[in-house]
Amino acid sequence: RAAKNRFGSSEEVGVYEMNSGGRLVPVSDPSSYFLSNRIEHADSEGCAVSIVLEGIRTMAVEVQALVALSGGSGGYSGRRVVDGISNSRLLLILAVLQKRYGISFHRQDVYLNVVGGMQLGKGSKSGGGSDLAVAIAAVSSLVGIPCRADTCFVGEVGLLGEIRPVHSLEKRISEAKRMGFSRIVTPTFGDKNNRYGPREVSKGGITQIMCDNVLEAVNCGLVKKLPTKSTISGPKLKKPKRSTAQKNDAMWNNDDIILDDAEDNFFE
Repeated sequence: RAAKNRFGSSEEVGVYEMNSGGRLVPVSDPSSYFLSNRIEHADSEGCAVSIVLEGIRTMAVEVQALVALSGGSGGYSGRRVVDGISNSRLLLILAVLQKRYGISFHRQDVYLNVVGGMQLGKGSKSGGGSDLAVAIAAVSSLVGIPCRADTCFVGEVGLLGEIRPVHSLEKRISEAKRMGFSRIVTPTFGDKNNRYGPREVSKGGITQIMCDNVLEAVNCGLVKKLPTKSTISGPKLKKPKRSTAQKNDAMWNNDDIILDDAEDNFFE
């Protein structure tokens, strides 16, 4: 990251690669570099792509999450291992998912990594533009439903569960189109009155899906929608019906797959 003498950070990022001769060579296309090892056209569990703004440069980065049953006992809430974003940002996103939508990561270890060693959110304009990809990757790994490979995500998660606007949205959409994505999930802009669910707008080869809240974005980003129900506090996940065999099955009675720790159920 570049910094000016006397004026501090310039909020500009340079991407370099060390070649076999030990020299640093500038990377002209960071998006292609960060996604070079990504399996295209394959829906992957716990893997979401975000279009971030670092300085004046937009780039696509891959966010990977792994959620596994914690080895602790009692009141142990689980380990949080983060590389690429701040640990406090991850804790905020997990808290919003639990409080607003009943998706709990209690007694689950959460590992999060931004592929390529990119550190997100350092500039004042970066904000939480990658929040949505982090949330969807974590939920995908928790419930075992893959993320759509043709979709990328842009948006900041608010404390009320809403998706807040980000800087240079049109620039990010253009970058997503250039990288071959056919869908991009973004915050809603303009008039939000009289809207029911996500709204799709076609923009010359890419479909922009505008969502009001995180749960809408999750259902748009996963290959299979999560069952939801309407409550006084807003939409939440719905508890699935269980057969007698499932009720007697130990798999349904342990904590391996709980979402709402208040009731120890997969769905609230």
